[in-house]
Amino acid sequence: MPKIATLSMYDVPVVRQHTNALWQTISAELQNAGVDAPGKLTRGADDWDVWQDPDLLFSQTCGFPFVSKLEGHVTLIGTPDYGVIPDKPGWYNSKIICRADDLRGDLGAFKGARFAYNDLASQSGVMSIMYMLHRTQGDARHFGSCIPSGGHALSAQMVSQGEADIAAVDSVTWLNILRDQPDLNLRVLAETDPTPGLPYITHVDHDADVFACAVETAIEGLEQTTKDALYLRGFWRSDPADYALVRERAKAATPVLQAHFPGHQPLST
Repeated sequence: MPKIATLSMYDVPVVRQHTNALWQTISAELQNAGVDAPGKLTRGADDWDVWQDPDLLFSQTCGFPFVSKLEGHVTLIGTPDYGVIPDKPGWYNSKIICRADDLRGDLGAFKGARFAYNDLASQSGVMSIMYMLHRTQGDARHFGSCIPSGGHALSAQMVSQGEADIAAVDSVTWLNILRDQPDLNLRVLAETDPTPGLPYITHVDHDADVFACAVETAIEGLEQTTKDALYLRGFWRSDPADYALVRERAKAATPVLQAHFPGHQPLST
């Protein structure tokens, strides 16, 4: 069976050629190390199916899916650095966004508001803001309604168009929005607490060090135009233990999450 490689997290059309260039460079380095890596990315597949596929060679996941379902079933390679948190390479956070003409000044003022979210398994779109609510507003239900959008960019569009009042989008997606959709009627209300970012993963039987070396060399050798287009600044050799913070915050935020999504068990598996 052909091996599967995906980079779907930030694979927006305007930078697709650069995403391809990143993968082709990583693939070449893996091949140099004796790994049978495909030359092209797989696109259009369901992320969860890819992450759990026995033919997984390379992909990027989110911190919360990693700690809630994937840890122990995949090998964590490391984490790309997008320069989001300057003193913590490989870390990131989310921008809490509202309409530019919404005069409410802080998260507390959005009690009863309509919250748009991309996916319940998202660290940046759901868990980060639920933890912030836990830390600043308590564990009672805060938002009046929670509306699934299916993606960060779609959440931003819903807020801009008045279909929702507030959303959380990860900082790299926010940079993409500013570049690709600068006319959206949005502003940053607040930022969530930083956590380790979106890690690269491979099948559980693969050697993390071989893959990490290939990624490090590949990113170092990329054309600067590709690095700039993808906001890539480097690579952090993160470890599964680094993501314990994501799990700890998810546990702390579970009461407020369940107040908004009754019956949902974020860490049940």
